[in-house]
Amino acid sequence: MSRSHIFLLAAIPFFAACSHGHSHEEAAVHDDHEHAPGVIVLDGEAAERFGVVTDTLSAGDFHSVVRAAGRVMQGGSQDALVVSPVAGTVRYARGIEPGTAVSKGAVVASIETSTVSGGDANAVAAATLANAEKELARVKELYGIQMATRGELNAAQSAYDAARAAYSPAAGSRRATAPTSGTVIQLLAKEGQYVQAGEAIALTGSASASLLRVDLPMRHAADAATYADMTVDIPGVAKYRVSERGGRRSGSQGAGASDAAGGYIPIYFSVNGSGAAAGTPFTAYLIGSPRSNVLTVPVEAISEQQGSYYVYVNTEGHHFAKRLVKPGASDGERVEISGVEPGERVVVRGVSAVRLAETSAVAPQGHSHNH
Repeated sequence: MSRSHIFLLAAIPFFAACSHGHSHEEAAVHDDHEHAPGVIVLDGEAAERFGVVTDTLSAGDFHSVVRAAGRVMQGGSQDALVVSPVAGTVRYARGIEPGTAVSKGAVVASIETSTVSGGDANAVAAATLANAEKELARVKELYGIQMATRGELNAAQSAYDAARAAYSPAAGSRRATAPTSGTVIQLLAKEGQYVQAGEAIALTGSASASLLRVDLPMRHAADAATYADMTVDIPGVAKYRVSERGGRRSGSQGAGASDAAGGYIPIYFSVNGSGAAAGTPFTAYLIGSPRSNVLTVPVEAISEQQGSYYVYVNTEGHHFAKRLVKPGASDGERVEISGVEPGERVVVRGVSAVRLAETSAVAPQGHSHNH
């Protein structure tokens, strides 16, 4: 059972008390029990207890938002992979995450080899190389005083060359570094994950301009020109406002354009670093131009009941009235409405408590608020 359901069940006896007898103290709060039809009474104690908050309506600027599907069309220059130099456990460097800028050679992660079965192979190779180097130096010295044969010198040289080929200086550092300057697009291995030598652990891309395409539904064609900015949401990878990355609207096709197929109008944006490789899908929240003198309320202020939409207006004191409204454009946080006027106070939080007070105040047949 959800928390909201638990709240409603627990609150029913509290609100039902208004319909089934009152103490002298409650009578003092309500003063007069013969309320006008449609009046909802919720005393101050209940309102505070259940978090009911009202706000005075005022018109202001408002950006409408349309949610649409998008895709990275061009990811800038070629992407590059960061690979693990040895087998081991990945430990990302501090601050490394999608969207982080890195320079060529910057450490992206360190690889712990202590957990590798059989020990660190590259450490063994390093020791073998050191020993081979010492042996070659010794044989060269003996050969110089004719105490070693040409065959012994050749054998020592071959052993040294083989040891040097087996040892990797990059593996010795146990650090995975960025092959080019750019931005971390995606972490391909989780923190603490075991990887093999040469396995890719991260994807980077340049910070050059990328092209993003958004398919705007035809029903919004009339407002297509107003969407000058957008929020890009690539789940688990990046979320950002295009304008915050120096991006801008690149244009769009008209409603009758040849590639406006399937009931959509393609709109394009350019941005410095898309945060994803070409072909990556994302959710776009297209942001329209601001409109002035628009009356809006928080999304949670609206109560949907059997296909109709209502807000609760605080008419006076502890009295509320349910008002039918017509919702319009929304930016996901606030919604444009008609049916109320600037200066009226509406419930913006705790709507479910007022709704419950409304339903519990409907007395059974033969019961009255006159006591």
